[in-house]
Amino acid sequence: MPTSNVFNTLEAFHANRSIRIPFTVCRILFMNSMEDYLKVITPHLHSDLVTPNALSHLQALAQVLPPFSYAGFECRLGANSSQAVDLFVSLPRHLNTLPPQFLTHPIWQMLQAFQCEWLEPASFMSQSVKNIALEFDITGQPPEVPIPSFFVEFNREMGSDNNMLTLIETLIRQFNRPFSKKLEANLEQCLHALPAGAQIIHLGIMLSRPTEAVRIIIEELKSEDILDYLLQIGWPGPIDTLGNLVQTLSHLVDKIGFLNLDVSQLIHAQIGLECYFDKQPLHEPRWQFFFDYLVGNGLCSPSKKEAFLAWPGFSQPESEPALWPTHLNWGDAFFSEQAVSAFFRKINHVKMVYHPDKPLEAKGYLAFGHRWFDSKTLEFEDEIDENNANEITRSKNR
Repeated sequence: MPTSNVFNTLEAFHANRSIRIPFTVCRILFMNSMEDYLKVITPHLHSDLVTPNALSHLQALAQVLPPFSYAGFECRLGANSSQAVDLFVSLPRHLNTLPPQFLTHPIWQMLQAFQCEWLEPASFMSQSVKNIALEFDITGQPPEVPIPSFFVEFNREMGSDNNMLTLIETLIRQFNRPFSKKLEANLEQCLHALPAGAQIIHLGIMLSRPTEAVRIIIEELKSEDILDYLLQIGWPGPIDTLGNLVQTLSHLVDKIGFLNLDVSQLIHAQIGLECYFDKQPLHEPRWQFFFDYLVGNGLCSPSKKEAFLAWPGFSQPESEPALWPTHLNWGDAFFSEQAVSAFFRKINHVKMVYHPDKPLEAKGYLAFGHRWFDSKTLEFEDEIDENNANEITRSKNR
């Protein structure tokens, strides 16, 4: 492990924009629980979107998790959809504060072993995997040892399809999941059919679910190429019906950023289309038009629309003194005037879940996290709308 005078960067920061934090400070930051972070943003979670019952389940899970600097929620937007709200977190490279009972479970032991390998700079995993996310399905009070699904983001310079297939196989086997010849053939087909510029950028292994399927998430697949790609890989759904949806969405949003596919012994019929805007609702009126479409087609309730679009913003110690995590005060004092401490809230995306034999479903993804922003430049991470910079600047000067 690094010594106290070695500087490390919090994982969610980009290297060229980060405020570098001594390792001793990092250790202090991870002493509390995720519940401390949840308290700051909970006042901005409307009960129409996250019911009191769902919130209590989130809070129970957050009590046993360390604080993560980037996290978020998956919310079902339909009026009659499940009220369950799932939690996702971005896993830092250094995570030393898991509860002892977690590491008695084989899944968490495998996650820890993977993380150790990921830490080794010369390892295949370190060179191939950029980020890791964990997603917790929350359907009730969480068990003593909650089991997440595991998502990796690959480095974009993976090279050949063979390198990618080898990496996917290694990950699947590392988590004791079956890797059959048929799964290999289907993954190979999905790789070879990709048009120029498109690539598999995420792999999801559903450790918490009774399925052998893995999820591949494809980026830079143009809207006009989606249908042809699905035809080439033998997707079993009706192309014409899906084509109408893709065409409609492509005119409503800035981009269909990612295509989600589940692959096992077969290419599954259910797919996900992740819809993105470049800016947050305050600076992009088309969010309203998009949600009008969702409401008009029974994919989102009017109350959830209002609650969802009202989510983005910032919280600072001055505005939330009673809720501010005490362990962050140490970092605030350490940086003094050099940095501005803030929790951000943003809309990440909306995913349209399509299955030919089920009703179309819309899921919304809300993100939040804590940052220290450089007070001299107020440079923002990609996940934060730079048009909101004035909000923190004004708060800093109050």
